[in-house]
Amino acid sequence: MPERSYNFLEDENKRLKLELEQITFERDKYKMLFDASADALSIIDLNSGKFVECNQAAVEMHGIASKADFLTLIPSDLSPLFQPCGRPSEDMGKAYLEKALHDGAQLFQWTHTRLDGSIFPCLVSLTAIHFNETCLVLVIGRDITALIETQDKLSAALTEIKRYEHAYLKEKQKFETFVDLAPVGIAINAFDNGAFNYVNREFSRFTGYNVDELNEMDYWELTPQSYQAQEQEQLNLLSDTGRYGPYKKEYTHKNGHTYPVLLSGIKITDEHGNNVIWSVVQDISQQKTIEDQLIEAKKQADASNRTMQLANDSAGIGVWEWDLTTNALVWDDWMYKLYGISAKTFTGAFEAWTNSVHPDDIEGAKAELESAVAGLGEYNPEFRVVHPDGCVRTLKASAEILKDECGQPIKVVGVNYDVTEKVIAMNTLAKAKLAAENAAKAKSDFLANMSHEIRTPMNAILGGLQLLQSAQLEDNLRIILDNATYSAQSLLTIINDILDYSKIESNKLELEQAPFSLVDVVDSVKYDLDAQISNKGLDFVVTIDERFVDGWVGDFVRVKQILLNLVSNAVKFTHNGHVELTIDYTRYHDQQAVCINVIDSGIGMNEEAQQKIFERFSQADTSTTRQYGGTGLGMSITSNLVALMGAILS
Repeated sequence: MPERSYNFLEDENKRLKLELEQITFERDKYKMLFDASADALSIIDLNSGKFVECNQAAVEMHGIASKADFLTLIPSDLSPLFQPCGRPSEDMGKAYLEKALHDGAQLFQWTHTRLDGSIFPCLVSLTAIHFNETCLVLVIGRDITALIETQDKLSAALTEIKRYEHAYLKEKQKFETFVDLAPVGIAINAFDNGAFNYVNREFSRFTGYNVDELNEMDYWELTPQSYQAQEQEQLNLLSDTGRYGPYKKEYTHKNGHTYPVLLSGIKITDEHGNNVIWSVVQDISQQKTIEDQLIEAKKQADASNRTMQLANDSAGIGVWEWDLTTNALVWDDWMYKLYGISAKTFTGAFEAWTNSVHPDDIEGAKAELESAVAGLGEYNPEFRVVHPDGCVRTLKASAEILKDECGQPIKVVGVNYDVTEKVIAMNTLAKAKLAAENAAKAKSDFLANMSHEIRTPMNAILGGLQLLQSAQLEDNLRIILDNATYSAQSLLTIINDILDYSKIESNKLELEQAPFSLVDVVDSVKYDLDAQISNKGLDFVVTIDERFVDGWVGDFVRVKQILLNLVSNAVKFTHNGHVELTIDYTRYHDQQAVCINVIDSGIGMNEEAQQKIFERFSQADTSTTRQYGGTGLGMSITSNLVALMGAILS
């Protein structure tokens, strides 16, 4: 062989060896990745229908002893007979394999079994691989048990929130009815932006705006700019202590003028976790006018005219003077009325006031008065007084300290007025909140107990009856068993209807939004009713519009419940002939939609029955219940489910 040819062959041999090493490296690399994957990986040979390869994660996820044992199995060995939708696992598995082969990779949720019989949800991906003349399918599985449990917990938490919200709204309605006629202004504002969530009639009256206008406003629109700093102080106090006030400021009336108001309130966290401010607001225009007159009289008049009556009957304000030198206390006529005593029994000493104030409030009121006299603060307390007949009223006080030319306090001139109604309104707010919380908890406990205590034993009874179905029984016992099974299933259906109705009535029914096949839903309904249709000798016809395109987003279970209710009703009331289900493509509210019609050759309904078919606990007539059974809830639940989906049922 010429040397040139020999060198060429030697170079070619080296090149081929390098390529072989590279191929071997790539093969080993992907094999290591396959084996090390945390997801369960396996390969199915479509020609044999068996597993030809798997990794350790697949072995462990399915509870198989070893990889060798795993490769002796076929896919149906790792699935229950039926999937949760009611279809056979083997049929659905073949359908997914066919789709993977012809339409490309498939991703779906699947229920698997382990060798010990336990089941678990899994996210599965199928990818067809054509290798020479062999067709393989790569299966990737991931156990999503924890994810499903988390979703269930989240759903339960959301349900609890909805229950509380419903109870809160119910109590809020009662509260609004009560406080709407209150003689003081009541308002509820959002804490973050001050928007009005609720106002009563009195608040609307003295602001000049109607209720609808106020509900589009916030309290900043009623507050002059000059009060911004004071408002921030009150908001800080509200954040720190949960309450603010009593606090005086001005509001801007709708016609543009300003007027004084007295506010106090508390911070409450609503059912959505949002902070709101509940306030009691008094228009103190008359009171402020009298207080201003009192201050002006103090500056311009001598000792004799300072005792003039400043309060008037319309405002109900009492005026008093306390001489710090002689300790003499002077009241006007309104003060006697406010304290429930007569001028004859009044001693005129400072102790006459302290003896009338409620024992629990006197120390605070005295301390604030002493502080004002010492020049360390203002006198602006709120305290209770006890009338001689035992009646307790709440008063608001305000005073000015008069000083001599040396700056020494010599007299205190002040006013009192009754704020009992305001205090009652504040207490009512607190009671309404507590009642709403108790109502929400009571309904939550009831639904939870009802679901557990009734459905659980009924499922156990049904399970026991179904086990007896496979036993060898005499004909008369077989009839009894069939009747018992039918009755138990009917009772469970009634229980489920009542629970669904309770959820719908309380606005607690949550609809899932997930992709689903309407054709699969129809097939599942047909499968569930097949025995009943066959026993009655009916024809069940499904007609699908050629323009219909499958693939929708919604709640698969509730869509099936709707169709099952409609079709089973048609089957129930049809003795001869057929039941037809048509699916047509249409548009609804400028969106793609589906129109479903259920037509039967049954007994029909008169016009009166059609008027009330969707009413709860209602059937065509009493004979219908006796002959066909049922609670009269099915069509009502169906109608509500359709409405929740934004559709119509007629």
